[in-house]
Amino acid sequence: MTKHKFVLTELSTILTPKIIGLLVDSVETTYSPWAILLVRFSDQSEPLPSLTKYEELFTTIGNSKLNMVDFFKDMSHGKLDLSGSRVFGWYTLSALKTNYVGNTYPQPAGKLNRNGLLDAARAAATASGVDLTKFAGVVVSAFGGVDLCGFVGGMAAICDSFSLTPSLLGQEMGHGYGLDHARHNGSADDYRDPWDVMSTAAYPHMQAPNSDWGTVGPALNAWNMRSRGWLDESRVWRSSSSHYTETIQLRPLHQHNRFGWLAIEIDGFLIEFRVKEKWDAAIPRPCILVHRFQGNQSYLMPSAAGSDDLIEGDIFEFGNPNIPFLPYVMITVGSIDPNGHIATITVVRRAASKPPQYIDFVELLGGITVDGGGTIIHGGKVVKVPPNNPIVEVLKQAVRYLNVQHYDTGVDRALAEKQDAALSMIRASAKLLSDLEFVSEHPPGYRPQNQIDKGEETAS
Repeated sequence: MTKHKFVLTELSTILTPKIIGLLVDSVETTYSPWAILLVRFSDQSEPLPSLTKYEELFTTIGNSKLNMVDFFKDMSHGKLDLSGSRVFGWYTLSALKTNYVGNTYPQPAGKLNRNGLLDAARAAATASGVDLTKFAGVVVSAFGGVDLCGFVGGMAAICDSFSLTPSLLGQEMGHGYGLDHARHNGSADDYRDPWDVMSTAAYPHMQAPNSDWGTVGPALNAWNMRSRGWLDESRVWRSSSSHYTETIQLRPLHQHNRFGWLAIEIDGFLIEFRVKEKWDAAIPRPCILVHRFQGNQSYLMPSAAGSDDLIEGDIFEFGNPNIPFLPYVMITVGSIDPNGHIATITVVRRAASKPPQYIDFVELLGGITVDGGGTIIHGGKVVKVPPNNPIVEVLKQAVRYLNVQHYDTGVDRALAEKQDAALSMIRASAKLLSDLEFVSEHPPGYRPQNQIDKGEETAS
């Protein structure tokens, strides 16, 4: 098992800010401007606000104020360039606000649902001479209190006068890029990761107060970033070894300008370091987070003690260290230095080992050797199987039954194969039952003692 320690402090003193800046600027970027369409309904006659706030929020005019250009630059490790975003409007739609029905499908006659509002705003902008083909996405910002939503993978979002904040827009525009709501391990409910912008509104205390926009943050987790191709994979620590113990120092995930590792990958988990700064200024404390990803959604993984964020001394485990036939991962937080922006993590990985002639059996049972003896793993317990026990044949025939594929052998042969396997299981089960009989037949040549006492002769 290899043991290494990856240290950042020495290297960070060698590299000057200029060199680090050149490395960051070398990241390949995607030009992704948004058209911001300001609209109101025909029955809204109140004075309209100026374009200044919208331009500062959505375009480079508000750079360095933690606006939307800044947000997606940080969340993509510099890969998304929203600098071409522009604000257009105001446009007055022909529809009445009272006829807006929001998330109602199909759209009722004479009404306007979300898609209808999006189409009406696009049509108004196009009619005024805006070429929307020059933009990657569209945000429709309606006057007053109207709606807030994002179209997953559709590069479109709707907001209103009461949702002009990066905390909310980060999620809705994130939907446009294909991001879905964040979850917690063990639950299928959305909005269950307080440290991720794809759960905002459910955890308002995780949104940091901001004098310009009301609130900002939190940021995106590493797996959500990777799912969009935004995570800088060259800054993700990983090992090609199957067994190892390594100590790694992490930088805060979203501080791409700092030299060093920004995430750790191990067996499908991504480990990240978060600090109480910028987008994450409202998180409770500097911490380590662990996530997995499944079905276009990230899942927050709790520590061994049950906490959702890990601090110094906390451990995350996957697997059982006492079962060598299953993989095992342990992550230990050694130290967190928020001022130095360094967290020290030790990761241990042990690959699953297979005993000789191991049969991969159904997940419920784990496995069993085929020489008549072995073990069954069930519920974390290792159960010994005596040599030549009929249960071995039952399991072997169950594997045979489950492995029959109609497309390999044809329906008739497959059914015959399954029938034979089922009959073999029945025979083996019958043998199990016979072994449990209270009275069994005499072995050949055996004569009970009472017959010997009576002087009875043994039949030849």
